[in-house]
Amino acid sequence: MSYQLIISLIVLVIMIVGFLWHKRPYGVVAMLCVAILAVTGVIDIPTAFSGFSHNTTILVATMMIVAGAIGKTSLAARVRQRMAVIQGKNGILLVFLIIAFTALLCQIMGMTAVMSIMLLVVQTLDDNSDMSQSRMYFLCAATICAWFGRIPVGMGAALPLSQNAYYEGLVNGNQDYLLGMFDYFKVGIIPTICLTLYCLLAWRLIPKQKIDTNAVSTGPASQMQAELPKSREYVIFGVFIAVMIAFLFSKTLGSLIYIVPFIGVLVLLYTNALSVKEVAATLSSDMVFMVAGVLVISSALSSSGAGEFVGRLILAILGDHPSSILVISVFAIATTIMTTFLSNNGTVAIMTPLAASTALAGGMNPKAVVLVIFASSCLAIAFPTGCAASTMAFAVGKFDPVKMLRFTIPYLIIGLVSLIISAEIFYPVYG
Repeated sequence: MSYQLIISLIVLVIMIVGFLWHKRPYGVVAMLCVAILAVTGVIDIPTAFSGFSHNTTILVATMMIVAGAIGKTSLAARVRQRMAVIQGKNGILLVFLIIAFTALLCQIMGMTAVMSIMLLVVQTLDDNSDMSQSRMYFLCAATICAWFGRIPVGMGAALPLSQNAYYEGLVNGNQDYLLGMFDYFKVGIIPTICLTLYCLLAWRLIPKQKIDTNAVSTGPASQMQAELPKSREYVIFGVFIAVMIAFLFSKTLGSLIYIVPFIGVLVLLYTNALSVKEVAATLSSDMVFMVAGVLVISSALSSSGAGEFVGRLILAILGDHPSSILVISVFAIATTIMTTFLSNNGTVAIMTPLAASTALAGGMNPKAVVLVIFASSCLAIAFPTGCAASTMAFAVGKFDPVKMLRFTIPYLIIGLVSLIISAEIFYPVYG
């Protein structure tokens, strides 16, 4: 093995261990790996910093700003007021309304914001009834995991491009192998429908608990007062809608799509809808550093041959020319197990380059396995560490993960089986 290959493999191991250990932010771990590659001469200095100027990094950072600006408006308070319709409702209609509101909110807000709002909603319910506050609150988390990233709105529109960053270097930017904005919807709609029906029918499997509202901080998303004048709110909504419309015409706009959110951020700054401090905080966030770092790492894995080496190693374990269903099932199950105990962001960052390398080594379409990785990582409901929604649900409801297995195990099985079937139909790995 060459010197560059050995160093790249060591860096890959460091990245995986660092993400699994999670004693340091993911962005810090990614930058450490980039520094090692640069110091050892595997990459040059300009390449080491190229991730920060990459169009994907800029897109992700600016979309985080645009989507996050929604949280400053009175939208959360207005939605909560509209949710007053659920008071006095009962039976399946109440459960349906809670699921519907949660699914809608998670398309335009982050998990923490949605769970904060829904906590205020479920507190209005009769805790002595079957539809207790704790049951309905955990149901909100299960709904978020079923619907997260499915509709290309807000950060959901940028998620495919964000995941492309984890393996773009391995496929040398080949657009046929990279994700489009509707791919998540296409592969995920069947699992989403199946899991939504399960939530509607199986919510009684969730144990009844007394909620602890002091277990988490609900943050500004739960506040009823608007923080901005109406004129600035209209600017934020206008920019958000304009950016979403631009994403719908991304094929027509081509590379210009990467500049649209950037222009949106400038509009928000010049109209004082956002402050420079708020924008700077997002630009220096852990997600931005992780995306910038992983872009460089994936390129190094490709140029050094480490990606092909790892791919052939995993392919040897799977066997000679494994079936499409086997490949999809192995990566789906492995990702689901990992995301149960590791955050879904960390799981995606680890599994995506491994899955893409395996697909390329076996003559498969890496897009297929990468989609499976993301969709499987959303099934992060069985343990508090899986995602922000599950963390808040377990903390507020004081649930025992073992006792929750009667609800979460069928949830995971239904999600996995429906995902494997959907992926095999729409994205077979040899397609």
